[in-house]
Formats: sequence, structure tokens, C-alpha cells
Amino acid sequence: MSQQTSDLSVLHQWLQSAVDRGPIAIVSHKNGDMDTIGSACALSHALGDSARACGLYSSSIAKRILETTEGEFHLMDGNRPLWPRTLGSIVVVDAASPSQVGMSFPAGVPICAIDHHTGGADWSSADLHFHWDCHSTAEMVFSYLDEFRPASIDESVRRLLLAGVITDTGRFRHADSRSLAAASKMVEHDDLDYHSFVEEMESNELNHSQKVAISKALSRVEAIDAGEWFLLHTRAGTNEGVVARTLMSAGADVALVVRRAKDETRLVARASRKAVSEGCNLGEMMESLALRLDGEGGGHPGAAGWSGEAPAITARSGFIADLSGLRRESS
Repeated sequence: MSQQTSDLSVLHQWLQSAVDRGPIAIVSHKNGDMDTIGSACALSHALGDSARACGLYSSSIAKRILETTEGEFHLMDGNRPLWPRTLGSIVVVDAASPSQVGMSFPAGVPICAIDHHTGGADWSSADLHFHWDCHSTAEMVFSYLDEFRPASIDESVRRLLLAGVITDTGRFRHADSRSLAAASKMVEHDDLDYHSFVEEMESNELNHSQKVAISKALSRVEAIDAGEWFLLHTRAGTNEGVVARTLMSAGADVALVVRRAKDETRLVARASRKAVSEGCNLGEMMESLALRLDGEGGGHPGAAGWSGEAPAITARSGFIADLSGLRRESS
């Protein structure tokens, strides 16, 4: 038996016991991206009526995909989360630590964490921490369903998980063979046309105020030679991910978008595949920033973020200083 199959078997045994215990909360992380929402909804669908996908927030792309699938996601109040009195288990997907969930859990309820992030992981409070070094949690959930619950993999589940893989690999720019193999199996059925699906994902209908905010962010772009890296950075009031992708398409090695709202600063960064291959690891940089400035930071080598109470200029300067001190490696 391979290590991967052994890992999946342990997860299956835990989830089987969870079903026997009663209601299961499948909880996403607080930023509500497509990987966490898709993974939560797909797993909830597979486990049946006793499971419910829930969390604090659902991103715009996740909302669009949910509208075209049978995925159900329930928004919760982080200040007053309402849990079933008979809650038997909690499964957290795509969060490196409890703090990334954004709400407290009831005492005494068994917890399983399913996550793919490297570094900074802290699930000592969980009964089971199922972790693989891969590019998306959606890949992990698909591998589990494909091995132990293949009958549950219908069109909706494939759409939910494929969207998670596509977004967390940066539209496959940071994918590896495992990501591509999982995605290939998801689209091998005739009921899912890949090209139409991608067009559907990319059709981000922004309202007027969002378009104005993005235009303002792009008008404030500054170009910096941060040591050996070409950095484009700006401030944005919304849709930081859209702005960061636009900066990358303009030829940046690294894009940095800063947002300040409600006494919180947020950094969103992206790096080209070439930059990653030459030693740029944004996830590690954001983790390092969190150690110095507090807050929460992490992600992937090519896409990462940090949020905390430090002033925007402090966080931005810290990131730029770290990038400037990073040497390029020969690719």
C-alpha cells in the first residue's frame, strides 16, 4: 500500500466515524476562495445529509460556481457562530491553522483538518491533520472521493473541485503532474466542457464601483527594481486578486497589492512561474512577515498574502525589503 493510499484510508476511517457521530460541519477558511469553498461543498455533498459546508465568506468566483452547481454553502456570523446542539464533528478544509477560520469552535467536538499549505501549519488541536504537499486542497478531496466515494463524483462535484484546482494553481501556471492528472480526470466526462467552463469562470462581471476602484488602483501603480526582481505594486480598495493578475500580465516578476480597511492591512502578492523557479517563494516571505509584524501570512510560492494591524506602509516596506534581499537562483 502506498503512503498516499494509507493516508486516504486513515481519512476515510475518520470520516466514516464522523458520519456515525451525527451532524458534520465542513468549514472553509475566512477568505472564502474557490479552493476552500469548492472543497467544502464537494466533501459535504459526498458525505450526505449529515454534512453541511459553511464559513464566513464566499468570494465572487465561488458564488458564480455555486450558482451553476448543486453546491450549498451556508454563511455564518463569526462573532456568534450557531452550531447544532448535536454537532458530532468538524472538518476544516484549506486552512493552515484555526486562526484562519475566523471563528471559535465548540469545545469537545472532534476536528479533522485537511490542508495542503507548507510552513506555518498549526493543527495541534485537531484529532486528525491530513496534509499533503500539493497545490490545492481540491486535489486532496478529489483523490479521497475517487478512492473511497467514486459514486459521489457527479458533474457538480467535478465543477467545484476543478475550479479549486484552476484557481489555486494560478490557472495551471504553478501546477505539477499531480494537479494536471487530477484536473484531467475531472474533465474526462462529456458533461463538463473544459473550454466553456473556463470562460464561465473568467466572466467576472464587476459592478461600476468595482470597475472604478480597480481603475484607480491601476492608475497608482509604481514600478520598482527590488534588488534583482522587477516589482509592480499599488493600493486597491477591492478586488486585489484581479489587480494583481493584471500587474503580472504587464510583465512583473512580482506583483504586490496593498489594501487598508477597518483597521486591517492586507497584502496580496503574485509571482511569475519564472520568478518562482529562480527562488522567489511568496508563501515563505509572507510567513516571515507575520513573524515580525504579527498577523497572519502564508500561501504558495507563486501566490500568497498577509493580513494584520500593522500600518500599510510598514507592511509594504517590509515585503519590499525582503524581496530586495532575495538573490535570484540560476534556473
